[in-house]
Amino acid sequence: MTDTFEDGLDYQELASLLRLVNYTEAPAHFHGALCGTLCTAASAPFDATALVMEGADSAASLDGNSRSALKQLGASCAADLMSTDMVFEPLLPTEPVPLKSRIEALAAWCGGFLYGLSSRQKIDMGKLSDEAKETLKDLAQFTNAGFDGSGDPEVEEAAYVELVEYVRVAAQLIFLEFRPRSPSVDDPPSTVH
Repeated sequence: MTDTFEDGLDYQELASLLRLVNYTEAPAHFHGALCGTLCTAASAPFDATALVMEGADSAASLDGNSRSALKQLGASCAADLMSTDMVFEPLLPTEPVPLKSRIEALAAWCGGFLYGLSSRQKIDMGKLSDEAKETLKDLAQFTNAGFDGSGDPEVEEAAYVELVEYVRVAAQLIFLEFRPRSPSVDDPPSTVH
């Protein structure tokens, strides 16, 4: 783990930081929970140290750099989710981590996202768009994703990449469902025909 996290946390750095406090869930679950929480949090950016405290024995062992890195993680997740450039990415392990482990992390991320989404406020499913409802059902299905290794490795890898892309877009869709963007001065005026 680096001393300053100037470029943000990568998956392994987040894992190391969470181990310091005996955080009980996977780093992917933590990042998913953070992103889900950001969708419904009363204010952004949400302080990610609060999530660490929920799932850890003690956050007391977090030093100033670690706390700062978590706050930055929350701020950068919020900025990425709000971005019109679609830059958000779920924080997941990358190759050379075996595909089986990456799929398990993706399932954990989805479970964390749903946890974060539902843990801060009650969600009225009746008020959600049909697209958002379907997306949440899909994310719930993805929590059961697994890998048996019996298929063609290239096909399995391609399927995983497609799932990650779906999750990436789904998180932004859900974020916008709960926190619609305000029109900016750069947005073209809407016209009625």
